Amino acid sequence: MHRGVPDCEIRRVDASELDLIEPLWNALREHHSSVTPDLGPPRSREESWERRRRQYEQWLTEPEAFLLVAERAGERVGYSMVHVREGSPTWPISERAGEIETLLVLPGERGQGTGTALLEAVRVELDVRGVTEVSLHVMATNSDAIRFYERHGFSPYAHWIRAAAR
Repeated sequence: MHRGVPDCEIRRVDASELDLIEPLWNALREHHSSVTPDLGPPRSREESWERRRRQYEQWLTEPEAFLLVAERAGERVGYSMVHVREGSPTWPISERAGEIETLLVLPGERGQGTGTALLEAVRVELDVRGVTEVSLHVMATNSDAIRFYERHGFSPYAHWIRAAAR
């Protein structure tokens, strides 16, 4: 277990506990919808969770993947899903890199250090694995998240862009 902010416990969970994460994922789904309204209404809660749950199950079959949950007073208030991928084929930045697929802190918990505690726990887990780089995708319109990650040493290095296939 990792200790974070006072009264906030961060622990690893495994695939058998994935359903504990569903309400947290749906909070993130709603947040994504609020910061990117131009994409239209999101998938239903059920369909969104079914799709994300499958992804989490797949990642958790990887030997170095991990899922952390933050709890305060027995309530789940945040989580992070991370897996390890090969480093860049172009630049010798690292041989293996951590990829944060999800890092969520519930809205009422933000600003209390929970996100920082989760991110620090992610970095500790990656360090144990000898992983020296970590990256993630963040919605371009999610300015609060961008500021959070920049405060923790992240900086843009690529733009993820999209278009209709036709």
